[in-house]
Amino acid sequence: MSGFDFGSLMPEVAKMLLGAPNPHHSKGNDHRYGTNGSLSIDLEKNTAFDHENDEGGGVLWLVAKLTGCGDDGAVDWLKSNGFDIPDMRVAAAGSNQNAGPGRKEIVAAYDYADIDGNLVFQVVRMQYRMPDGAWRLNKHGKIDKTFAQRRRFEEEKDVWINGLLDGEYMRKGPGQNWTRYDSKTFDKWGMKERREFDGIEQLPLYRWPEVAEAIAMGQAIYLVEGEKKADALWKAGIAATCNAGGAKKWTPYHAELLRGAHIIQIPDNDDAGRMHMQIVGSRMKDVAASVMMLDIRTFWPEVPEKGDIWDWVQAGGDASDLFDLVDRYARPWSKDPPKSRFGAVTWDRLDEAGQEHEYLIEDILTRHEVAVIYGESGSGKSFEAIDLAMAVDRGVPFNGKEVRKGGVIYQAGEGGIGVKQRLRAYRQTYMEPGERVDFVLLPSRVDLFAKPGEQDVETSRGTDALIAEIKAWAETFTVPLELVVIDTLATATPGANENASTDMSVVLTNLERIRDECRCTVLMVHHKPRNGNNPRGHSSLFANVDNAIELEITQRLDVAYRADGTQLVRQIHRATIQKNKDGERGHGWDFILKQVVLGTRPNGKPLTSVVCAPPGGQGPEVTDDKRLSDQQAIAMQALINALERHGEATPDMLKLPRSIKTVVRMGHWRQEYAALSMTDDEDPKKKQERIKKALQRAGERFFGAKWIGRAEPYVWLTGRPVPGFKRDTEIDFSQLSRPEPISDGMAEVMDGDIQF
Repeated sequence: MSGFDFGSLMPEVAKMLLGAPNPHHSKGNDHRYGTNGSLSIDLEKNTAFDHENDEGGGVLWLVAKLTGCGDDGAVDWLKSNGFDIPDMRVAAAGSNQNAGPGRKEIVAAYDYADIDGNLVFQVVRMQYRMPDGAWRLNKHGKIDKTFAQRRRFEEEKDVWINGLLDGEYMRKGPGQNWTRYDSKTFDKWGMKERREFDGIEQLPLYRWPEVAEAIAMGQAIYLVEGEKKADALWKAGIAATCNAGGAKKWTPYHAELLRGAHIIQIPDNDDAGRMHMQIVGSRMKDVAASVMMLDIRTFWPEVPEKGDIWDWVQAGGDASDLFDLVDRYARPWSKDPPKSRFGAVTWDRLDEAGQEHEYLIEDILTRHEVAVIYGESGSGKSFEAIDLAMAVDRGVPFNGKEVRKGGVIYQAGEGGIGVKQRLRAYRQTYMEPGERVDFVLLPSRVDLFAKPGEQDVETSRGTDALIAEIKAWAETFTVPLELVVIDTLATATPGANENASTDMSVVLTNLERIRDECRCTVLMVHHKPRNGNNPRGHSSLFANVDNAIELEITQRLDVAYRADGTQLVRQIHRATIQKNKDGERGHGWDFILKQVVLGTRPNGKPLTSVVCAPPGGQGPEVTDDKRLSDQQAIAMQALINALERHGEATPDMLKLPRSIKTVVRMGHWRQEYAALSMTDDEDPKKKQERIKKALQRAGERFFGAKWIGRAEPYVWLTGRPVPGFKRDTEIDFSQLSRPEPISDGMAEVMDGDIQF
């Protein structure tokens, strides 16, 4: 049997018993199963390991664990499920001593007795003997062990009942031990007898008669984890005990046995050990005379992970020295703060050094966040995303803002070929010949709406595949990956309903996975509905991003001149920061789309693309004349009046500079503008529309010149001087009629009616 390679069966057995691995936790040959990936299969070594219970083995161990058939039944299970193997019961798995289950041997037995010394039950320590005679080791390099509890079957000598619970047990016949009844294996294993046994309700502590005597004599009782450690301390004259089964098996009965005693806990050096003593300590604090905690790390700094008091003795420590060590290092037990999975920071730790948000682009994008750049069709979303991404890739300032240099991956499912031309145009316009960057374009579409397991692993274009490829390319970069661009969100989410919160929740979760697993900023390019304010789709999209950049085409014009003297007029685009983590919002920049000739097409016509560039001239709506038009002057005076009459203290949520102390609702600005406007006999609806458009035009001018700021529903003066404007002097406002005032409630309704 030792010549049979059970390891070769591992891939098929794992697939049959466990199905598909968890894609979030698996990597390479290490396949993980379960929600948290606690069970792993190493397809290179063909071994399995249960990380929760710290045990593992080969194919036979895996079959025995998952089917409950036991080591002896694992071979039968394999044969009955179509695996062609020799008819033997014990197997080795190649030359790796950890590959097979080994032969289970009892190496120690620990008696648990009542106060009179009568045996109540026994804990046996079992180890796995490999075919070469060596003990099987666990992942920490220690002997792999397991424990079982059993009690005597009083009717027959040297016969045991394996288990302490009540219920039905089975065995093959007289002289054989009893094991828990299993209908699936009763006939298969040749069982002949079935019988009910009562369970043991009160389980004593280890070496309870001696511990009780020590308590009566006023001695402190040392609580350790495991019988072997307790025995080692008793050899040095130290009263020590433990309970069978660990912290989860500590009962009120155990606590009552130690009532009035002085307790000293010595946990193992791992989270499980410290948690064990936390649980026991919490249940003993109101029962024992005192509870002290002795952390082994305080007197043995070199203690290994999972090291314990037994390891300390083996390393040369003298157990009799514990009395002095307790006096020096033991501290009264206290409840540890919870181990937070969410990065909890208590009030008294607010000033400690820790992770703070950092900017990828100052005042625009923060690192390791999810962001969106959005606008109507033609607003320049993709061009501006490329401009922004290349600034990060090259580490050059972006519109005067400081940039953190880093690698970029640009996923362009919409117009991948066009993006190549845009990148070539950027390179031709802004980069030096031979300048190298860590930039990768992924022109194929992805599917950020596909759920794990819905697509074939080999052909999947889902989030798992994208993350894997991002990580692979990041390893080739000379600088850390900082930015992943998804252009556009719509093409990256086929089948998703943008207006459904459930669908967008899936998409947002996948975007956050990219952010977290690739440790980068994720910027998605998205559309905006015409006449809308926020990105298209469900409101959760805008609510859950950390940075948002809105693009729009303004009515302002940029005037330039070609080499031949002819005039070139372009519309000015505006980018506005509508969301900025803990920074200011409302600021932004202007840009134009400038044509770049890349070469010649086969038909002789020029091959062109465009790049983002700062405006170079001003059109007729923004002239060199410093004076405001009459209507603009009215709008500016109306805003001043609205601030004076209806102004509110600046809300903290706007995070504006301290110099801006007052804001006003848009509806009140409109109210004051209507009061200052010239009257005529036009239809009221037409007049309302005229006022609305006039304010939009004026607001566009003011906002572009940075004289005002806006964050719906508020508007405010930035404090910048307005050239040529003096309050109440340019126009005789007293001669203008004032309509009936609009109520505050109606003003609020009108807040969002003015867009600029």
